[in-house]
Amino acid sequence: MVPVKLLILGAQNTGKTALCVRFITKRFIGEYDHKKEVTYRCSRVVDQEAVDLEILDIACKESSVASLESSIRWADGFLLLYSITHRLSFLEVPQLKKLIDQTKQSLGRELIHPLSRTVFFFVPTVLVANKADLEIGREVTTEEGQRLAKDLRCGFRELSVAEAVSAVEAAVFQLIRLVLDQQRPLPDRRSYMLTVRHALTRKLTRSKTMQW
Repeated sequence: MVPVKLLILGAQNTGKTALCVRFITKRFIGEYDHKKEVTYRCSRVVDQEAVDLEILDIACKESSVASLESSIRWADGFLLLYSITHRLSFLEVPQLKKLIDQTKQSLGRELIHPLSRTVFFFVPTVLVANKADLEIGREVTTEEGQRLAKDLRCGFRELSVAEAVSAVEAAVFQLIRLVLDQQRPLPDRRSYMLTVRHALTRKLTRSKTMQW
């Protein structure tokens, strides 16, 4: 069984605890008096691989920078939550991602982009836009969330924790897959990108041959 440790971060009242409980129990509870960090544990099978999962839910507002950095170092992957009805929670996401990247950079492993050959650090992260059922109070568009996720090199999901457990599971499973992919030996992670690169090269070669 592969251990995977996830950290869920975001502003207050974005649904962090509700998402964790929804994922673990499939039940939705709307109100929490959440003042302490809680670690949720469960086992799941993802793509036929057994995963021993820990999800750490902390109150960012009450956490010191040192404590937050310690939690970031502990985690393998990150769920960043904001509420589509609270623009300020959306605007806080880049700062959280910056802290994650800065904290993990010294621990991260380099990747090489198969086409540009540039070196970059990859931290498994999924940006989650919650409360999609409250369309009448929307302050952040779906397109804004997608653009931010692209800028921050995150996965992206817009969902309602209150309405669909399947969407919550899809978001967490997406992050688990990113973590598992990063934990594989580096040559294995590069193999897919190299395969794509070789396929593109063969396609371009065939195209030029056909033109002649």
